[in-house]
Amino acid sequence: MIVEPSLQAALRHWGVRAVPFADNVGEKPCLSAAWKQHLALLDQTAALRSVMLLWGENGVGKSALACHWVSGLEPKAYCPVVITQATLSGTGVLAVLLSKLGQKPSLHRSRNLCRLEDTLKELGRITPVVVLDDAQDYPPGSLEEVRLLLGLNLPRQPVFALVLLGDVYLQETLRLAHHRSLYSRIGARVQLEGLDRSAVEAYLLHGLAQVGLQRPCLAAASVDLLASASGGTPRLLNLLARQAWIAAAAAQANSIEPEHVQAALQMVPAATDKLIPNRHEP
Repeated sequence: MIVEPSLQAALRHWGVRAVPFADNVGEKPCLSAAWKQHLALLDQTAALRSVMLLWGENGVGKSALACHWVSGLEPKAYCPVVITQATLSGTGVLAVLLSKLGQKPSLHRSRNLCRLEDTLKELGRITPVVVLDDAQDYPPGSLEEVRLLLGLNLPRQPVFALVLLGDVYLQETLRLAHHRSLYSRIGARVQLEGLDRSAVEAYLLHGLAQVGLQRPCLAAASVDLLASASGGTPRLLNLLARQAWIAAAAAQANSIEPEHVQAALQMVPAATDKLIPNRHEP
């Protein structure tokens, strides 16, 4: 529950139940056409126990997309395991994988491998789905450990589906010689791109609707400015739209106007850097 006075006043003025564009607002994401396409590809990857590469710029929504997808997997058919600690060693990845599958890891790699094999057998027809976030940051040995686990005990098919999430450098990283074996197993790759102008507007309206606001309250020029300043990147768009809403509420306005977006631009450093690419802070 929000207790900060200025935010409480903003909520009352706008008649909304929560601050819009906050990370914890709403359970239903805005499903763009691109998201729907990528969700279908993720479903195929899981069904085939294949390997998929999903890459894009920082803040474009890769983790959010994967989280939404994982939360909707049928528990009778799939067992999702999401690993976000990209600094783990190969041994660490194995231990975390076991822990997330409900098993207590050992200090010995050989025992962990045996436990993992037994655990996978116990799952039967349930397909484990492993998601590695920020995969470009994993040490080479960690990705090699994951690649070896795909063929644990030489099965007829991979023992789990694997989804690699990463930034624009991930694909080039996987092309390196010591990752070629994993790279050759990728069955699908897709880039998640930023939102275009029409998608930005739909995204903003969806965010406002999530807090109970259905009335028109976004000036067209504000949408244009938010789309341009964010580059269509959802993370930055959320930060700017939230600050613009706060500025509008502080001014007792009933709509988000360009001057409120301009105020937000001064508050969010990533947006300022986009406007002045070569700027260096002292």
